[in-house]
Amino acid sequence: MTDVIMENTTSLYDFIRLVRPLYKVLESAVARELDAAGLTVTERAVLEQVHDHGPQPVPRIADRLIAPRQFVQKTANALLDKGLIVRRKNTAHRRSDLMALSSSGAKLIEAVLARETVEITRVAQHLSPDDIATARRVAETMIQRFAEKEEKGV
Repeated sequence: MTDVIMENTTSLYDFIRLVRPLYKVLESAVARELDAAGLTVTERAVLEQVHDHGPQPVPRIADRLIAPRQFVQKTANALLDKGLIVRRKNTAHRRSDLMALSSSGAKLIEAVLARETVEITRVAQHLSPDDIATARRVAETMIQRFAEKEEKGV
């Protein structure tokens, strides 16, 4: 292995070690904001998927969240019970209803996203557009490349 590759490998590994603390800090920040809304972090994630991508079946939401379908189904059931999403018939697949935002669910997730934008704006002021673009590119590449290995069963 060349010195450059080894240095890149070490640097990438150091970055990977930051992912868990980053996730925990983000999860805690989001959870604090959600307490007043009566949502869990997972419920917020499902609402955001439906908000961003429109009505969709649970398996599609699970794929986008890279989460087990059964876990997302339990979360969707909780959101149905809270009246934040509603079931719609799926003309493409009779056995898998579409999950759609109810009017109260749409208002709630929009309010949550607006509050989060304030905090994200505060943090974004400390980063350049290039920093953010690089971080996004690195994260997307890592997700793609590690997922490829998982899909191949290696």
